[in-house]
Amino acid sequence: MDYQDKLDDFYSDEVPGYIHGAGKTFIKIMEGEDWMGGPKVKKITLADVVRHYAVDARNLLSGCRSLGPVVGDWRGVSNLAAECLEWFKFVNVDGLRRESRKAGLIPKF
Repeated sequence: MDYQDKLDDFYSDEVPGYIHGAGKTFIKIMEGEDWMGGPKVKKITLADVVRHYAVDARNLLSGCRSLGPVVGDWRGVSNLAAECLEWFKFVNVDGLRRESRKAGLIPKF
């Protein structure tokens, strides 16, 4: 089974338009236009998601969070992080556990 089939399974054959590919250790999303120009495809890795939960998600003082190359309001970034976390649990739970332990987190999945 290739990763497009896994995306179809994960999203119940309704892959959102902002998803532009995925693999065992990454997911590519289309980010909207900003002051620097048109939409851009950004690659979020498994390590980016772990770092988000180890560092950014714990910071309750800032309204800005990051998830790899994506930076923005904490709500949108946290929702995207949760979606990416579910994807990696679906396709690579062992790798996610390993990376989480490296960052000092205790995976409960």
